[in-house]
Amino acid sequence: MDFQLDLATVLLLYNTSLIAGALSIFHIRRHSCRPQGLAPLATAYLMLAVGAILAWRGESAALPMWMWTHGSLLLGTGGYALFWAGVRGFSGRRRVPWRAVVLLPLACLVVGIATGFPLQNLLRAGAFHATATLVLAVCTFEILRDRRSEPLPSRMLMAAFLGLSGSIYALRLAYILSGTAGSTGFAWAFYVQMFCHFGMALMVAALSNERAEIRLEQAAHTDPLTGTGNRRWLESRLPARLPPQSAVAQLDLDHFKQINDRFGHAVGDRVLVEFARCLQGQLRSSDLLARMGGEEFVVYLPAVTQAEAQAIAERLCAQVALLRIEAQGSPISVTVSIGLAWVHDTGTAADTWFKRADDALYQAKQSGRNQVVLAAGTAAQGA
Repeated sequence: MDFQLDLATVLLLYNTSLIAGALSIFHIRRHSCRPQGLAPLATAYLMLAVGAILAWRGESAALPMWMWTHGSLLLGTGGYALFWAGVRGFSGRRRVPWRAVVLLPLACLVVGIATGFPLQNLLRAGAFHATATLVLAVCTFEILRDRRSEPLPSRMLMAAFLGLSGSIYALRLAYILSGTAGSTGFAWAFYVQMFCHFGMALMVAALSNERAEIRLEQAAHTDPLTGTGNRRWLESRLPARLPPQSAVAQLDLDHFKQINDRFGHAVGDRVLVEFARCLQGQLRSSDLLARMGGEEFVVYLPAVTQAEAQAIAERLCAQVALLRIEAQGSPISVTVSIGLAWVHDTGTAADTWFKRADDALYQAKQSGRNQVVLAAGTAAQGA
């Protein structure tokens, strides 16, 4: 016996999937670390559900024909325009051209009133399916083009659900244009769309969770004040034994306690932020900068000769000395002391090189500050 789908039952399930999807997306938005686009997306789900209910009630002669035909098409086209706005914002935080969102449904309404085409079922269905096909294709592109900047697993699955949904609408549009569309085909199409809507809502939740996990991981490895890495971040990226032809520099802001005592901790924080920004501006993309606590920072320089490492450290020292930060009408001069250890063998643990750099830093501070001191025992090998 052939399995037949009842259109009325499928439409009920279809509307249920839309309403459930909208409620779940609204819930996700309340707890999401990046809620952009979720409100328009959930609202689009609700608009599509109301439009489908309006068409369903109209087919049962419960509403005036002009009301449900024009109303369902307006809600359908408007819902998909808003759907695009939601996906665009959720995928990549891009600004949404709201004029374009409003223009599509208004154009359909004006043309529909002027020509009366929504009163004919196939023409109305064709306009809705064409809108859905176009919007879902654009939404698939929106999701895929951000995969390099945010390569999360759920992104590809969401694009697959969007693509499948758009393909079903495109197939049904072909049947409508050829004049072979029937109620059974529409029932199967809405049945598949029901699963697509559930799948898209599920991927919104999954993508939000993946973003939250990344954000937590970044927070655990980032200094919240300066935005540089912290001790845990640095330790996770350094091997137990540093490779030869690399260097470690320990940096300490000179007289930082006096800045805090004189100007307050808020100004001290500003100094630390400007100091970190200055260091980052002078380092190579391969170099690592981390704040170890207070005014103490560490720089790791991979693939450098001793002369190159010392030149970089001297440049950092000179650039920091040029910093001028205004506070309470007075300029604050900042200097830094740097202890540098150049790695020349593979047999010494990383902690030993950090200890040598720290000893050199102590010598720099004892010798008058605002200078670079190369750790003892590295100059001869690096010559």
